[in-house]
Amino acid sequence: MSQSFLYHFHGLGEVDFSDMSAADLPMLEKLSEERGLEIVPTVYLRRPALGSFEELVQAYGAYRAQVPGTRIRGFAVEGPMLGPEGGIPRAGVWTPTVQEWQRLAALGAHGLRYIVMAPDAMELDEEIASGFTFGDLLAGFYDHGCRVALGHFHRDAPERSARRMRAVIDFLHARYESSPYLILTDHLYNDMPRNFRHAYRSAEERALRAAQLPALLDRPWTREGLAGLLGPVPAQMIHAAQDGKLFPCINFDGYHVDLDIVRKTLDYLGSDKMIVLTDHTEIPTMAREPLVDDGSLLWRRDDGKVAAGQSGPDRQRQNMASIGLTEQQIDQMFWHNPRNAIQYTVTHR
Repeated sequence: MSQSFLYHFHGLGEVDFSDMSAADLPMLEKLSEERGLEIVPTVYLRRPALGSFEELVQAYGAYRAQVPGTRIRGFAVEGPMLGPEGGIPRAGVWTPTVQEWQRLAALGAHGLRYIVMAPDAMELDEEIASGFTFGDLLAGFYDHGCRVALGHFHRDAPERSARRMRAVIDFLHARYESSPYLILTDHLYNDMPRNFRHAYRSAEERALRAAQLPALLDRPWTREGLAGLLGPVPAQMIHAAQDGKLFPCINFDGYHVDLDIVRKTLDYLGSDKMIVLTDHTEIPTMAREPLVDDGSLLWRRDDGKVAAGQSGPDRQRQNMASIGLTEQQIDQMFWHNPRNAIQYTVTHR
């Protein structure tokens, strides 16, 4: 049985990670062992659930001390500082106070591995509250051993978003020991401004695929031309990965991103610089919000926005093989890269 490291997903068995408690840890341990998984449960955090989430992660810190070989490798939070257009649970986007941010950051000592955050939400020197800047917020997480994953961008000013992302990358690499694992990401191409259609989900969209894809796939991808082809935000993320500044993630379910686009990206960037992100859940709720099964292997919100996938590691491994990836490439992106990323320890310069 192949082992997979599930770096970013939202539910396993009957457990919605956004609504779980410490009592669920043994069940998740058992399921992970049975399926050959190591996992980092990803939580959409509702504001009223902050206290119970603190209790969960603190309990996990004690749990991993008692079970040193645990397959639960930590936790992640998606939000609450995210762009406005993604299909996440509505209660997962809110504005924490400085004290609430500090409470979240402190969980890094107990096993909070990373937090997904929009890097273009504000300038580094812009104040969240008096005397507390966006840069202070980022440093507060890193000083507790919790990293950021860049994602859920605004879409109204792509050049500004790319510039702000680059500023975040430069700020963190100047303050902490540089590593490709220092900064993580959410999905490449999803929830960011792009110059192209990245997925063909409906029958109407699939009818456009043959006419549209060659303009993206048949042109040479070069560092100089990538921003014009893909857009400044995905190009900047890919450039940073080439420079060893971050680790991008991409979904192989075929619905979040067209598999031919995924393959083209992999050919350009290399399997040594990418992580598989399944972003799936096995149950039809997230953060107490019901999800709709539209029959397309996607979960949607009630307004039709894509909330998560239904394709777990087995299906995504099959998709990877179907576009010609070798077993070595699959294992590198599904096991070695995410495992190394989560085991990485942040250190000051």
